[in-house]
Amino acid sequence: MGVRREQQHLVVLLEDNPYRSILNGIKNSFNINERVIDAKKPSRGWPKVFDDLENNIHLLKKYPKCHILLLMDFDDKDKTSLSSFEKRTRRLNEITPPEYVERVFILGVNHKESEALIKYFKTPNLEKIGQQLIKDCPTGDLSDWKNTHLECNLPEIERMRANGVFDWLFQ
Repeated sequence: MGVRREQQHLVVLLEDNPYRSILNGIKNSFNINERVIDAKKPSRGWPKVFDDLENNIHLLKKYPKCHILLLMDFDDKDKTSLSSFEKRTRRLNEITPPEYVERVFILGVNHKESEALIKYFKTPNLEKIGQQLIKDCPTGDLSDWKNTHLECNLPEIERMRANGVFDWLFQ
């Protein structure tokens, strides 16, 4: 069963299969309303996630209750003064029309790729990692996010909460 586009929903654009596994864990969590999540197929690279955003930005106009979440790595492969997280956030802001900024979000793993979470959480199961990350979000306990790989996401998670996403995403 697909999401009801006339109701609040979240379109998720994924970089790769590890993010799909993490998202599957999130969707299978007891506290998530998985019926409001529309996960697209992996884009196969973070630049293509931005291409997919450009191709799907029209959904925000067509469906006023649509929100978009980008999941991608912030791996620091090129050494410039800006972090990959800052560069990707700037790119997101370039693509997103100002009237939709409060409905588009970006999360990911900083300085590394999503597979770095396997070592940090000491489990090869990315779905379990997704469940671990999401379990305490509704209560505001983000302790699992307070590490070198994920702490860059804390302001974005708070922005999602402030914009009401948690009100309908969590059961």
